Amino acid sequence: MINNSLMKYINLLISKTGLITCLFFISLSGFATDIIIKKDDPVPPPDRVPLTMIQELPVTASIDEVNLAIYFEESVGDAIITVYDADNNVVYQETVDTDSSLEADISSSGWSSGSYYVTISYGTTKLIGDFEME
Repeated sequence: MINNSLMKYINLLISKTGLITCLFFISLSGFATDIIIKKDDPVPPPDRVPLTMIQELPVTASIDEVNLAIYFEESVGDAIITVYDADNNVVYQETVDTDSSLEADISSSGWSSGSYYVTISYGTTKLIGDFEME
């Protein structure tokens, strides 16, 4: 027969483990999703791109329930950030002076669920990234 205090300890351990597991899965929904940023080239690259031709882009982006974040790894001068919905309507546009700030935080809390894409233009470079709002 199992000791009564041992049973209480096992029940407490199971309860805490279940609570921690639930909190873990709930917190996963609050993390931002990375947006794949790529060059917006009208001509696709060849099937086999040599490793020497792969270029790291100085821009990354992520989205969560309330915020679209654009990060610049280095200054690129003035960058125009434009967000479009699935019908190609502009839902947001901003010019960021990356000499002053390497980050743009854009509120997405008013956007409805659906498909969107963001363009980031500076100099002769135009980047694009697709994302979904749930």
